[in-house]
Amino acid sequence: RVTVKPNDTTAESTFVSDIVAAGAAATTIHYPTLYRSIAVSLAIKNQDAANTCSFSVNGQPTITLSAGSDQNINGQNIVSVQVTPGAAGTVDLLAQVTPMYLSTERARFARDRG
Repeated sequence: RVTVKPNDTTAESTFVSDIVAAGAAATTIHYPTLYRSIAVSLAIKNQDAANTCSFSVNGQPTITLSAGSDQNINGQNIVSVQVTPGAAGTVDLLAQVTPMYLSTERARFARDRG
């Protein structure tokens, strides 16, 4: 369960990159498990010049990307993305991740500013 706002300007963030190999089975990137964070932005690039790839964000319906295309998702709480690459190219993912705080933006502001 994600309880943080996607556009919390007080939250620290960084970028992480994942590459799903060509021809791999459906692969799930679960940000809380891998990075102890959630993604607030995600760029997906289909590097396969001949085949489509597909992805699903947070268990939503699958979206298909045509060969060589990309998709950006911004301002969201992304817990997981499942990717199925084509046979001839990787799928590259670049995500902006932020830690899963156990406090609110208001509490962090009060603590940091006094």
